[in-house]
Amino acid sequence: MIRKNTSVLSGLTAGAAPRTSALLVLTAAAIFSAVAVTSAFAAPKAAKPAPGTPLEPPALTSPIVGTVTAATSGWVPVQVVDVNNFPLDSHPRYHAKSKTFFVGPNGEGFLVHVIFPPTWNTKLPPAGTWPHYHYYHEWGYTLKGDFVLGEPVTPEQKNGMVSHKHEGGWLSRPAYSLHGGSPEEGGIRAQFPYHLLIFEEGDGSLVQTGPNGDHIKPDFPGEKPNPYLPDWQKVKNFTRPWLVDTQNNMEWETDPHVAGRFIKWLSDDRADGFRAQLVKIPPGWKAPDARRTFNANANVLRYMISGDMNVWVFKGPKDAGQPYVVRENGFVYQPPRSIWGYGDGEVTKEGAVWLEVTYAKGLAVGNGPIESPQVAE
Repeated sequence: MIRKNTSVLSGLTAGAAPRTSALLVLTAAAIFSAVAVTSAFAAPKAAKPAPGTPLEPPALTSPIVGTVTAATSGWVPVQVVDVNNFPLDSHPRYHAKSKTFFVGPNGEGFLVHVIFPPTWNTKLPPAGTWPHYHYYHEWGYTLKGDFVLGEPVTPEQKNGMVSHKHEGGWLSRPAYSLHGGSPEEGGIRAQFPYHLLIFEEGDGSLVQTGPNGDHIKPDFPGEKPNPYLPDWQKVKNFTRPWLVDTQNNMEWETDPHVAGRFIKWLSDDRADGFRAQLVKIPPGWKAPDARRTFNANANVLRYMISGDMNVWVFKGPKDAGQPYVVRENGFVYQPPRSIWGYGDGEVTKEGAVWLEVTYAKGLAVGNGPIESPQVAE
């Protein structure tokens, strides 16, 4: 067998030049034929979407950065992110599974989607722990599940009100509002995983009251609050939060400003320049007019609770715009001098419900009142 193979090889290389040329021609033809067959069965390239076709939100791996000081001219785009596909925090917030997908520009302001695990035993937390407070305002909305949180009126209160938060719960908590701790007697426990949307307007620090009180940043190892103000006993007055059960204690009403929409008013602090609403549009809803508007100073944060909505991103007043389809757990940021409006056709197929929070200026309360939108021209 070895000798036969040797003779064949020698015949192809040295003793039969015409046969070698013929073999090369046949080989080239076979390769060309194979390539042609492969090309015929190869998957066609994806066609470029037609102009105006809604796209999926861009994949982001770092938080959107909000605007505190608005520009005086020019235009900036609306930004969208699918929080479902956003990565988890490398350093978890609140000892839970967290995603910080929007932040302020100066180390203050954190919008976080967080999932607290359920309790895995039948034990109540240690009795008689002390509450804490913040030097900044924060707000939150319960997306799913439930959570139990103490709401005392003074640090010395041992069996204060306990708030059992459920889906649809809204919270607006001013600075110096006590929360947390545990009662000396009794108590209840959360029953399910707790999905929370929370925005802290400050640096993430808290002041722990009690004999071992301190001013700390529990979710930022190695960082110390600046300024450092640990003395809780110097506080002249503690405040109370605004708590709303939007499912059991409120009904939808017609939006007086946009035809065909429905709203629930959650907060409207005019002097502070802070407003929060739930907004609902039915399946097939279309914008009542083609106007495009913008805010010179206001920031608007929208978080999709259910359904789908096409959100248009415009480069300027004359731009046709590019729509993006935003679904449950999608976030839409409308900074100052960004254009808000809709294109032709339906805005939603399934209908949509979203949380809409507006700041008059910057990303903190205290800068009211909120301006009326202007027509973009």
